[in-house]
Amino acid sequence: MNKQAHYAADHPVAIAIAGMVTALRTGHDLLASLAERAEAAGVRPYSDNFDDAARLAGMPYCRALDLYVDRATKRQADRLGYHQAHLALCSG
Repeated sequence: MNKQAHYAADHPVAIAIAGMVTALRTGHDLLASLAERAEAAGVRPYSDNFDDAARLAGMPYCRALDLYVDRATKRQADRLGYHQAHLALCSG
């Protein structure tokens, strides 16, 4: 993804920033705020564009867990593989 001078409302960067601002201002869950902002921009929540926005906001989608998680948990789950990915949720 290349930097641009302007981002359309439905661009993952715009959704990520708007979602983070909403979460910070309201205290609501980041993922819920991202979904709200995505929907307002005409982007289907949990679509590929939404996944890009969530990744930019620090909550990438992890296929092995079928969840949006923090980056460290995703890295650990990816390392463990599908059969043991759930163990990434247990470590602290």
